[in-house]
Amino acid sequence: MFKTKLRVVFVFFVLLIASALIANHFTGRVFNYSDPIGEVKRIYNDLASQIVTEPLSTKRPEKVSTTTLQHTLVSADNHLSQVNNTRCVDVSLGEVKYKRNGDIFTWTDSEGVPHFSDKKPDFAVATYNPDFVESLDYFDLTLNTPNLPSSFNQELRIKLNTVFKAYGQVIGVHALKKVKLNLTVLATRSAYESAIKHRGGDPKNTAGMYFHGSNSAFIHYDNGQSAMRTSVHEAVHAINKAVLGYTPRWLNEGFAEYFELTKNNMQTGIVEPNRSWTKNNNITKSVFTINWLIGLEDTWKKGDNSKLYASSWAAIYFLMDTQAGRALLKNIMLTEQQSPCSKLSAKKLKKMLYTQLPNLKREYSQWLKMPFRAHNF
Repeated sequence: MFKTKLRVVFVFFVLLIASALIANHFTGRVFNYSDPIGEVKRIYNDLASQIVTEPLSTKRPEKVSTTTLQHTLVSADNHLSQVNNTRCVDVSLGEVKYKRNGDIFTWTDSEGVPHFSDKKPDFAVATYNPDFVESLDYFDLTLNTPNLPSSFNQELRIKLNTVFKAYGQVIGVHALKKVKLNLTVLATRSAYESAIKHRGGDPKNTAGMYFHGSNSAFIHYDNGQSAMRTSVHEAVHAINKAVLGYTPRWLNEGFAEYFELTKNNMQTGIVEPNRSWTKNNNITKSVFTINWLIGLEDTWKKGDNSKLYASSWAAIYFLMDTQAGRALLKNIMLTEQQSPCSKLSAKKLKKMLYTQLPNLKREYSQWLKMPFRAHNF
């Protein structure tokens, strides 16, 4: 009889652990093995709370004056990418669908002025094929913002379209993948911290966090401007995961920082220098050289990361500033895309760096001393 009781206890614990692992797999959270019973209870409560359709917080965010919105900026080190290295899954929704725009006709008049038109005139003209295609569906966005106006959703969509447009110009539109984005903006700090803790994260000193395992991000609403910047930042992490797979931290965070200050003028997407690290378009913080930054992959979790974020932003902004830099980024990004479950080593990255940009050290040093210009897409 004693052996029978032991057998029952043993089977109970086996089932307990199996249930925890299954929950761990489907929720993308980090399991606390030091307290298995308590962790199972927390996972159960977490899953139960996700079934409830009402938002985590029903309190409306405090109104912020226009002046405050214009001058309130969130430091980039308030973001945290919650990496999941336990498994590699394709979180994309497949290829992006496109439709081709018609041919463009061009001619020069008697005064030497060039003309372009999508309608063929009644005289001989040359046909210009720009090989431009228009996206039909870059992403599937699920944005849970129960206390925010619908204009927030629309503005975010426009900014994320600029991200895809820029990526398409770097790696080619046919290398893009459709992305499922799950963003939740929480109106109170307590609701945000609760959501992060329930998923095994640490919300301390963060305004947003992206979880690779569930392909979802949570953002704390402080004010409209900061919430938008954080939403774009975390969405870029999801885009990078779906389009490129796992990437070096400097590349992932650098692009997330790069696209934070994105705006649009008609059909043109504009990316401005990140004011967390610049003033009057000049850099205000000391940054690592790019070849040194590449070798710091293991130091992101140690101490103050502000210099790492600033350096990553500066590296991406520099590379996006020239055709040679974009050619290097294209090589890096397409190579990462071929092996989405692994990151390029620092050794291989440096080899690519010096092969394509042999004068990098001098050019980067000179570039940092010059005012930065906005990038148009």
